[in-house]
Amino acid sequence: MNQSRRILVLWMILLVLGCSQERSSPSAAAGSGEQIAGYIFDVPVPVGNYYFAKHVSYMFPHPWEEDTSAEERERYIWQALILHYESFRRGVTVSEKELEQRINSVLKSQGQSFTRSQDPARYAQWVKDTLNEEVELFENQMRYLLQIDKLKDQMRKSFQVTVTDEEMQQEFLNEQHHVGGEMVTFDTLEEAQAFYETVKDPSAWEAMKAGGQRQVRPVSLMTLEAYIDLWSIPKEQMYAFHAMEIGSVGWPMPFGKQWCVYRLLDKRTGRLEDFPQHRQAYEDQLTAKKQYEALKRWVDDLVQSANLKIIPLDR
Repeated sequence: MNQSRRILVLWMILLVLGCSQERSSPSAAAGSGEQIAGYIFDVPVPVGNYYFAKHVSYMFPHPWEEDTSAEERERYIWQALILHYESFRRGVTVSEKELEQRINSVLKSQGQSFTRSQDPARYAQWVKDTLNEEVELFENQMRYLLQIDKLKDQMRKSFQVTVTDEEMQQEFLNEQHHVGGEMVTFDTLEEAQAFYETVKDPSAWEAMKAGGQRQVRPVSLMTLEAYIDLWSIPKEQMYAFHAMEIGSVGWPMPFGKQWCVYRLLDKRTGRLEDFPQHRQAYEDQLTAKKQYEALKRWVDDLVQSANLKIIPLDR
């Protein structure tokens, strides 16, 4: 057995030991024996490991995991297993102090006034009453999540990225420029485009609105960054819209899963002469943003290199 396979097998043994209590739960009953849930790095992963990761995913989901399809959730479960293995391979560990801080933050978020070490009996009772688990299992779950977070944080900080003055100034303006007004929404781009052709003249828009032909929705002032990041509007289109005269009607743009025709009624314009005093903050902000983008690429590459093969189970 080569070195990488020995490391992977040792990781699987340790994870199974850490989640041994999980097997007593109904959802993990299938974890007995040597049934295999899949393969990572061409080594079989026991169902006990898989069910432990699955339970953690459903008990303590990240915000982006909550409203996802079953297929997407499976992807996150296996991604976490691969990341946890990578943390083990790289020697990432969780200290008792770090575990204490993590657990105390969970208790605080749940409105509890005590800490883990301050009142062990009350803490154990809270775990039992709230999660229907024993303390040992809960702490293994917290250690598992924290070890993955530590790996990702270490990797993120290791990526060397470059931020230019032009990028910082544009980010500054994205947050200083605002637009607001009113819009009409449509299910398809074709519908929005056809409507735009009839109301692109402001007087035609006013006539449409006065006649009550469409529901016109008010839109509060928001930064260009919000439109670009949250609505996924191409930045060039957003810059062009901001540059229009007040009262103008813009070309159709995305609005969630719909499309909208947006009339500009209010805007604010940032001033580059105010940028120098904020330069360091924007350098830090863009550096972190680029490092997170690099981290995502690294995770994607890691999962690809794991050669993941999932064996269908009655989940």
